[in-house]
Amino acid sequence: MQDLLIIGGGINGVGIARDASGRGLKVTLIEKGDLASKTSSWSTKLIHGGIRYLENYEFRLVRESLREREVIRKIAPHITKPIRFVLPHVPSLRPTWLIRLGLILYDWMGGVITFPKSKVINLEKDYDDNPIKSIYTKGYEYSDLFVDDARLVLLNAQDAISKGAKIYTNANIQKVIRKKDYWKVFLNNGEILYSKVIINASGPYVIDVLNNLIGIQSRKKIRHVQGSHIITEKLYKGEQAYILQLDDKRIIFLIPYLDKYTLIGTTDHEVKSYENPKITDIEKKYLISSVNKFVKNKITEDNIIWTYSGVRPLVEDLSENVSKITRDYTFEIDDKDAPILTVFGGKLTTFRKLSEHALDKISKYIKISNESWTGNEILPGGEKTTDLNLLIPEGILPRLIKTYGHKITKLNQYYQGFNDGGEHIFNDLYEFEIKYLVLEEMVKSSEDILLRRTKLGINFPKEKLQNLENILKKYL
Repeated sequence: MQDLLIIGGGINGVGIARDASGRGLKVTLIEKGDLASKTSSWSTKLIHGGIRYLENYEFRLVRESLREREVIRKIAPHITKPIRFVLPHVPSLRPTWLIRLGLILYDWMGGVITFPKSKVINLEKDYDDNPIKSIYTKGYEYSDLFVDDARLVLLNAQDAISKGAKIYTNANIQKVIRKKDYWKVFLNNGEILYSKVIINASGPYVIDVLNNLIGIQSRKKIRHVQGSHIITEKLYKGEQAYILQLDDKRIIFLIPYLDKYTLIGTTDHEVKSYENPKITDIEKKYLISSVNKFVKNKITEDNIIWTYSGVRPLVEDLSENVSKITRDYTFEIDDKDAPILTVFGGKLTTFRKLSEHALDKISKYIKISNESWTGNEILPGGEKTTDLNLLIPEGILPRLIKTYGHKITKLNQYYQGFNDGGEHIFNDLYEFEIKYLVLEEMVKSSEDILLRRTKLGINFPKEKLQNLENILKKYL
């Protein structure tokens, strides 16, 4: 009998699994695809307070997010990177006093911070390579945190497993039977699981899971909002990112990405279908035209190297403008018989606090330690990576260390099992890494490798894909 069965392997599901298993609960998580294969890997890849949420008076959300920014930087140093954001001033949209007030609040609301505080800047004089048009001379600079979103999910899952949790990927729940004080859950592989409590953390699918699988009608509603991003060749040399204010009161980001690209996004586009989201022509044109209002060297569709889209499940708050819909989270519990808690909304930044609050909610039904521990224990691979005495050649180390952190020592053991790392696939990708990903990181497909574990899919040649597939099959 499990204490807790979680449906959904996105950031909220694995965050709850990590926290609960660390408190001694028996935990199982079921994910119908790969970890982070939906919303959690298609974000703007930021751990941030959400400076624009201040305009919506969401002070609690901003405060919690800023505090979590500090925590995630501490527990995941190998997959996060502090980044300075530059906000070119557009006088017609927001007056100077309002921006300064917002930035002062942003610096202050998180309490004690280790990030540099905001300041006024001169766009032309303060940057060697300023991509912004000369009509924008004044700007503001503030700090936030960049993160590898898919690996943040994976590391939480790995830590949960190390503490006893069982995680199923590519698994479907065929039927659920509700008893007075437990759930009986039938999987497509023939297994039957028993659990005292279910947590529905299935993101865009939460209503479907409640209505069609559990047979409960929710009192809450979800609005599915697609966010699309484009990736271009690097638009400027600096390490700073840009936050651009648009006439429709939205903002978009320009963010240095993987050393040689610029990540641009995101859109807010409400959708009916949330399966396999794809960027629309309208979204592409919106992002391109928005960037071109600010940059000296205009971009076109020819500059786009890759695109991605995700669907955010936002809690219905009756906002007419989808950009104004809250990014906060809430819960709903049905406890007429065995209890089920459903997670609505949420954002990457606040997953850890959401997890704590979810366990608080179900502590009425199962005995749970009230110890808050996840903000103090570093995620797998976050230890210091100096003096490791590796055999992996220096030429292929940079990406591996950035990706795996201290887990490079484990990867090095796999390298030793091959002659020169095994078969060479492309650039710095070799057979030893594929074997590691299958045996250590729950990889089941080339998409898992290219899009979520390594981010090599952006420029991976189609003619090399079959070779990758053949090597992958050897270890599955």
